[in-house]
Amino acid sequence: MNDTLTTAINTAFTAVKTDVITLFEKALPAGLAILGLSLAITLGVKFFKKIASKG
Repeated sequence: MNDTLTTAINTAFTAVKTDVITLFEKALPAGLAILGLSLAITLGVKFFKKIASKG
């Protein structure tokens, strides 16, 4: 493999790595918020069912 091809492949993989990391940085907070909201609703419904069935 010549140096030009090696440099081009290295540059391409570096760009892809940077793009993927940027995507995760933007998607992670939204994903965690959705997961937290889902968990809170699930636990809230279970708690309500538990309290409602006692009376």
